Formats: sequence, C-alpha cells, structure tokens
Amino acid sequence: YPGYPTQNYPLQYPTSTNQYGGGSNLPYPQYTTPGTNTVTSSAQPGSTSTVTEEHLRMSLLSAVEDKMKRRLREMFEQAQAEMNVLHKTQADLVKGKEKLEVMVKELENEKVEIENNIKLLQDKDQEVKEVLQKLDNQDKLDIDEAVVTTTPLYRQLLNSFAEEQAIEDAIYYLGEALRKDVIDLDVFLKQVRELSRKQFFLRALIQKCREKAGLPPMA
Repeated sequence: YPGYPTQNYPLQYPTSTNQYGGGSNLPYPQYTTPGTNTVTSSAQPGSTSTVTEEHLRMSLLSAVEDKMKRRLREMFEQAQAEMNVLHKTQADLVKGKEKLEVMVKELENEKVEIENNIKLLQDKDQEVKEVLQKLDNQDKLDIDEAVVTTTPLYRQLLNSFAEEQAIEDAIYYLGEALRKDVIDLDVFLKQVRELSRKQFFLRALIQKCREKAGLPPMA
C-alpha cells in the first residue's frame, strides 16, 4: 500500500512525559495478534491470504499420520486374521495328533493279538499234522470202535442219544416224503406216531442217565 503523505502532518511523536504521562520517548511498537505464530513470507503485492510454512508442515504431518494409522490398522487386522487361522490350525493339529495316537495304540494291540492268534494257529496246525500222521500209520479204523466210553452208564447214554438223533432225522425225511407225495398222509401219521413215542422214552432215558452222571439237563 502507498505511504501516507507527510507534508500535511508536520507533527512528530511526543518527546516529553508531560503530554502522555510516560517516561519513554520511543515510537509505538508493532501490534501482533495474541496466539498467532507467523512467519514472514515474500508474498507478492496484491495477495489476499498468506499460507505460512507452519501450516504446510502441520498439514503434511497430519496427512502422513492418517496414512500411517490406516496402514498400521490394515496390517494389524491382517496379522490378527492370520493369527486366528494359525490358532485354528494348531487346534486341529492337536486333535489330529490325539486321534493318531489312539489309532496307533489300537493297531499295536491288534498286532499283538494277531501275533498271538498266528502262534496259536501254528500250534494247532502242528497238532493236526501229528494226528494225521498217526492215522496214516495205523490200519483202517472202525468208526464205531473209535468212540470208547469209560463206564456202562456213559455207553448207555451215548447209544440212547445216537438213537434219539436217528429218530429225529427219520421224522424229518418222512415229512419231506409227504411233501413230495412219495407217501400218503395215513402212512406218514402212523410212522411219525410210532417214532415220536419211541423218541419220548429215549429222551426220558437220556435225562435220567445225565442225572446219574452229574451232567446238566438237556436244553
């Protein structure tokens, strides 16, 4: 702005203390608005506003701070998600490990049991081979003489049981013959009646022999 003309204002600042009541003869100090920290800039004449370097610095710092906060928040969220996935994976691995340990233990037990069964089968196989070898060295064996009872009571029990089972088979085959019309109904009923009566007495005899021998009753 152009300076005020001085030729119309010849007066100067007061130089004595009598005019203004003070003891200083210095000119008035420059007035500055309280709370304003300004930096002199080389603004061009005619500008209406001045952007100080402090304003630019604070603006840049604020922008950088916001960007860093967003970036840190994104990194934290990503890291948290990865940690959650890792924790879940660790829990799954622990459960899988426990299941595998149980399976391994069960397999070891089954292995021991199978080894015992194999040994038992080998022993039985050896026994069967020895019996077959003995039979090959003997003469032809009569089946009826192969079974020998120790007492007359057991012999009677054995014979009665064999006869009772033979009657059971005879009744079965009579029924098959009737079904196939090999025999008529009257013949079937007559034979079954006689066989059933004989079977009844044989079962009573078997039960009595078992009681004498101290054996449990028949089912």
